Amino acid sequence: MRVLITGAAGYVGRRLARGLETEHELRLADVIVPENDSRWIRTDVTDPRQVASAMSGIEAVMHCAVASGHEGDYEDDEFNQKRFDVNVRGTWNVLEAARRAGVRRFVHTSSLMVVWGRRPPEYVASDAEPKPVGAYAVTKQLGEIMCEHFARNSGMSIVCLRIPKPIDLDDPKWKNRPIRPQWLAFPDLIQAYRQALAVPDIGFEIITVVGESSRRRWDLSKAERLLGYRPTIRLEDLGYRLGDELEPF
Repeated sequence: MRVLITGAAGYVGRRLARGLETEHELRLADVIVPENDSRWIRTDVTDPRQVASAMSGIEAVMHCAVASGHEGDYEDDEFNQKRFDVNVRGTWNVLEAARRAGVRRFVHTSSLMVVWGRRPPEYVASDAEPKPVGAYAVTKQLGEIMCEHFARNSGMSIVCLRIPKPIDLDDPKWKNRPIRPQWLAFPDLIQAYRQALAVPDIGFEIITVVGESSRRRWDLSKAERLLGYRPTIRLEDLGYRLGDELEPF
């Protein structure tokens, strides 16, 4: 399948590209691209013309572009403007270009921050009603709303994955500090995206994908039922230490 990954140079996008490059014909879009690799196309998602050019001939999209530079709980007026430009206006541009190009499947990277206001001990449903905390979470909620709009009005099949922070198992720094119990390893994240690209008969769905842990309070039944997703890596079994889910990192 010809798949466009937006934000392909980012923390999530570049690892998804490595994980899926043998299975699909990838086009990799970002504002900064490497030289001498024809798969890459320089694309600012806030520019509709650049997005339309990147979308030409594409069958499926994995939308990972996001305002980068700070974690989701960081608040700053100037950076929040960038968040709304990239996470909201940029997402609209990518969805509209996908609609015009006749894209069949769109996988949108949402965030657990959309429901971050649902505090312990609440057990959080896979598609729980939003309760965002902070500007980043609001932009991600707006992304889900736009995705539903396009799915309902264009017939494009759209899966919104609410994800936590993924862990690179080759990065030693996370062995020396507490991790949050909802985090997951990249192989499990790649599994979820792979399945979200391939699963048939989906109109619009919001699906939570988290890692397995002794303190999981996020429902995975929808991910299991619709995607066949089952986490294979339990981080605490690999020596990672679980901290409080609200602990700064």
